Amino acid sequence: MNLATWLLAMVQPLIGRILASLGFSIVTITGMQIAVNAVRDQFIAGVNSLPADMLNVFLLSGGGVGFGMVMGAVTTRVVIWQIQSSTRILGVNPG
Repeated sequence: MNLATWLLAMVQPLIGRILASLGFSIVTITGMQIAVNAVRDQFIAGVNSLPADMLNVFLLSGGGVGFGMVMGAVTTRVVIWQIQSSTRILGVNPG
């Protein structure tokens, strides 16, 4: 057996797993971005429909900052889950 053939046989499953996990991460991040933007737009539409005085109280009390913190926490949790899933895909031995 040729050395190049042997090396290719050893590395090919690893390359496939790496490309699969990278594709999975791109799909997850893109889907998460769309979902976060949709939730943010609905929240902004709901807040903008408040009467002016209630909107001022909401913004003065830090409602916008709190919503930003919640969305940041959700996004961070999804990214951590995605990293754990990709390392699980990369760590599985096919043979």
